[in-house]
Amino acid sequence: MTRVSKSFGLVVDLATAAAWGFGGYVLASRLLSEQIGGVLGLAIFLSVLALSLDSHLQEVRMERLMAGACPKCRSTVRYEHKHRRWDPARNNWLPASTSWECPKCGFGHGEAWVCPTCPEPD
Repeated sequence: MTRVSKSFGLVVDLATAAAWGFGGYVLASRLLSEQIGGVLGLAIFLSVLALSLDSHLQEVRMERLMAGACPKCRSTVRYEHKHRRWDPARNNWLPASTSWECPKCGFGHGEAWVCPTCPEPD
């Protein structure tokens, strides 16, 4: 993604949050009172905005991890992927796991992420 498309996405998220907040204000103003509508509209706006910003920050963090850079200090991270595997003791498939660790700052992140070469469970 380019900076322009990321910036455009943030502008769209801001407009979406404003639209939801305004919708909450109008609905609550009609049903309850104008003061409650204002508070509810502001609460909805801030909630949607926080959700959008959190989503954006998670996307940026994953993009940096996929590029091999630490999201905190931007140094090189160690990447380890364990394929989905059969556990005969439990008689079931163990999940795939992917982990990233930064030796410089101690950042660590792991996900149950299946790669295209992981075996399919029967």
